[in-house]
Amino acid sequence: MNMDILLPRDLTMAREALSNRHRLNNDLYRPSQAWQWMNQTRTLPEQQDWVRSEVQQAWRRCREEYQLPLGHFSEWQYCGMKPPTVSQSNESNEILKIIQQIEENFLPFMVESGLMMVITSDSGDLLHLLGDLESYAYFLKRMNDHHINWHEAAIGNNGPGSAVVLRKPIAFQGMEHYLSLLHPYTTVGYPIIEDNGKLLAVIGLIGDCRQNMNALFAFLHLICVLINGNFPIAADPDAQQRILQQIGLYRTKRRESNIDFNHEADTLKPMIKKAVKLQRYHIPILVTGESGVGKDYFVNLIKQAGPRKNGPLIAINCASIPHELIESELFGYEAGSFTGARNSGKPGKFRLADRGTLFLDEIGDMSFELQSTLLRVLETSEFTPVGGTRSVRVDVQVVAATNVNLLEAVEAGRFRRDLYYRLNGAQIHLPPLRERSDKVPLIHRVMKQELDKLPVEERVEFSSDVIALFEQHSWPGNVRQLLNVLRSTLYTAQSSLITQDDLPDDFKAELNNKDNSAVGTRINNRQFIPSQSMSLADWEAYGIKTALLECEGNISLAAKKLGITRSTLYKKIERFGLDRSGAQPSFHFQ
Repeated sequence: MNMDILLPRDLTMAREALSNRHRLNNDLYRPSQAWQWMNQTRTLPEQQDWVRSEVQQAWRRCREEYQLPLGHFSEWQYCGMKPPTVSQSNESNEILKIIQQIEENFLPFMVESGLMMVITSDSGDLLHLLGDLESYAYFLKRMNDHHINWHEAAIGNNGPGSAVVLRKPIAFQGMEHYLSLLHPYTTVGYPIIEDNGKLLAVIGLIGDCRQNMNALFAFLHLICVLINGNFPIAADPDAQQRILQQIGLYRTKRRESNIDFNHEADTLKPMIKKAVKLQRYHIPILVTGESGVGKDYFVNLIKQAGPRKNGPLIAINCASIPHELIESELFGYEAGSFTGARNSGKPGKFRLADRGTLFLDEIGDMSFELQSTLLRVLETSEFTPVGGTRSVRVDVQVVAATNVNLLEAVEAGRFRRDLYYRLNGAQIHLPPLRERSDKVPLIHRVMKQELDKLPVEERVEFSSDVIALFEQHSWPGNVRQLLNVLRSTLYTAQSSLITQDDLPDDFKAELNNKDNSAVGTRINNRQFIPSQSMSLADWEAYGIKTALLECEGNISLAAKKLGITRSTLYKKIERFGLDRSGAQPSFHFQ
């Protein structure tokens, strides 16, 4: 089947596709102003120069054609449908080829640059995810546990979904998205059109909204040109790197690798020392811990400190390998072994990891069939590539990671007992953020790093009550959730002082429903002991009482301290039935 990719003629056109009207200042100011105005007035902005025409037209479709409610994700009455798997599609072979080519040639670059790729059907159903999925775990969870449809009618305008509607390349950045959940991101979409004019699929790229949108546009153009076979750079990583550097995207380090999960050396240092010793004797390591604790970061850390630091680190997301690609993904294939195979064949993950480290991520979520396949190789260190006749022997250090209780999975029959003991040579458990001895300094460090990344000159800071909330919260999503909440808050805040009103709705709902009595926090050098059910409203009332107390009842000073207007403060005082004199808050201190 022949197919064409609808895209600009060359990289120059891709970079200029969103011309001079889409400068950085517009990205940061005008779309924000337009979205806030639309959110407050519930009408579309009339000013043509506030946003690009593509954005204005997309908002009009969302508002008038789809009648989507404006606001936060929690306001939406969206019911996700489980998407079809690739194998259910009549064009499955063509789409599988696309996925395979992208994974073979561009997956490392996407992971390094903190990008996620989505491949959707002609109706916007999600068919495949790949790239830096860990960075988007919280976002994907909010999007109905991957059972999502990217069509505009489901989640508002976005690169992939709008490409489905318009059948042309398109991109949106930050607050150009109708749905606030997408405000922290840049989304780009390219349609793939068959020779009969039918839309086969859409390739979408999701990145941080601080990344250059034109660079993402050019990168996706580069991928699409490769798929279409217009130039053969797939086998030349150096050529890829030069092109990506030219368009301003390639990074030598993973975007968030500098986030210091190891803020206090004593927290993780003994674990790292233990892991290094285990690697010297080739003992498999099982890293456990809740989602978002930094398991992938820890694996990178122990690899760099271990005896195989000069060898490769090859990661496999065990939960995402399609059934049809299990053997070719792990073991590779010989030339001509099946229709669509590369003429030169392809080395699998095990061969790529030879004399290095093989990282089996999300091991607890792998299919039972993959468990059996994996066990055979781990027992013998040998495998035969698809279409091959000779076995290949490899030398790899196996490190697995999971947030699943594998023993419970074994007892429930979901995980092979023999594989569990094969992987669990030694187990290292990473504590959740709420149990770390350096929790508070780590939170402050991450907050500072995110503030330092803001591309604005005006100083932005968090109010004292928000900081107290962050310190007090149990963070069930750990550091990853903290990062997502910070980014969502910073890029949708209405002023330079972040208050509770700026926090994401789903996070505020979590605070309201969460029993915050487990851990005390320090406010104004006094130990504050929350009640058995401290809601967000209680926190807000406490913050206002404290400000009034410290300002001795001066409304102007208290409002300035809280980052709100005097009229807003008066309304909140009346709403909570507070004493304007600044009487001692009715909370217990020690």
